[in-house]
Amino acid sequence: MKKLSLIILMGLLLVASSTVFAASARWNALGGEHRFMLDTSNYAIYPGRMLQFADALWIIPNIPAGQVPDNMMSGLLVKKDDCAWAIHYNLPGAVGFTALRAALPTAGGNLPGLAGSLRPFPDLFLAKKMGDMTVGGRVVLGIAGSENALEEAASAMSVDAAVGVTKPIALGDVDLGARVHMASFSDDAPAAIASTGGIGVNVDARLIMDKGDGKKLIPVLGVRYSTDPVVDGATEASDIGVNIGCGVNKRGADKSMLVTGVVLDVNMNTTSPPAGDVSVTTITATYLGGYEKPLNSWLIGRGGASATLTMVSGDNTAANGKTAAFAYNFGVRATYKKVLVDLLLSQGLLHNGPYVLSGTATQLATNVCLTYLF
Repeated sequence: MKKLSLIILMGLLLVASSTVFAASARWNALGGEHRFMLDTSNYAIYPGRMLQFADALWIIPNIPAGQVPDNMMSGLLVKKDDCAWAIHYNLPGAVGFTALRAALPTAGGNLPGLAGSLRPFPDLFLAKKMGDMTVGGRVVLGIAGSENALEEAASAMSVDAAVGVTKPIALGDVDLGARVHMASFSDDAPAAIASTGGIGVNVDARLIMDKGDGKKLIPVLGVRYSTDPVVDGATEASDIGVNIGCGVNKRGADKSMLVTGVVLDVNMNTTSPPAGDVSVTTITATYLGGYEKPLNSWLIGRGGASATLTMVSGDNTAANGKTAAFAYNFGVRATYKKVLVDLLLSQGLLHNGPYVLSGTATQLATNVCLTYLF
């Protein structure tokens, strides 16, 4: 049986490919909201959560070309005593780097040529327990540059930094996180180009309240402000938003988990062209739910869905209106000793079935994460 498990694991890894950038194969299969569970994605916004997780090496291969540099994500987490450190490559959530990478292709001069060479330095995380609380931080840099024979230089840089605290209080465990980012670019030739904007801040909070019998109530809150990096004098864009929600996480005696909750997000986008400001407000309400359950000693099954209502209003009348959407996903986790393989299975399997039954080529999985616990 152990040999069969290993063969199945390796087979799943070889046939799966990751096409869902910035989505964990686990929480995306459970409704799409990682804040309503303890998941390794948590410590990107709550760095104080690092000490909750085991030493691990992980990799998400085969990200489609153009979505992240080098088309893969990976990371390493190590704990010792009351400290933890981690190094990640291409981890989502570096807002400044993402904004800079999007701005360069249309910045003019020699700057579009930097878009392909812009690379993030590996994300660095550090956390330390201090009394009954844990303090953590994260920093990631993105840098690119070039110089011609006339010593005229073009450069681009982004900085994303975060700090966080996790602390037990009377109501439960509280997670706090604050992130700031800056992105800028400049070019000496053929005419001086300089950027403006490219700054932002996010503040996130979560409270995990133990209600007994494996049930936890989890309210969450997020506030954000950002401006896109643009050529000085061009149309500027800024976003102000708030995200509030409440979820329930219920663990069963058989290690099953039920997740459900609602999230409301309000975002106001303002663009400032020479003719005057244009403001658009987007309100998104989401209801989600998911369930995972061990199927045997080495396999966990997962499934989840979300329903979303989006309302747009403002000066851009062409975009005004209401839209509704429904999404579902399902997945599995296979384990062999210290190796974990998390898969977000292709929805085509429901419609077409495996190739051997339908004759239709269907991708097995749209997201795979391989983890080694040590």
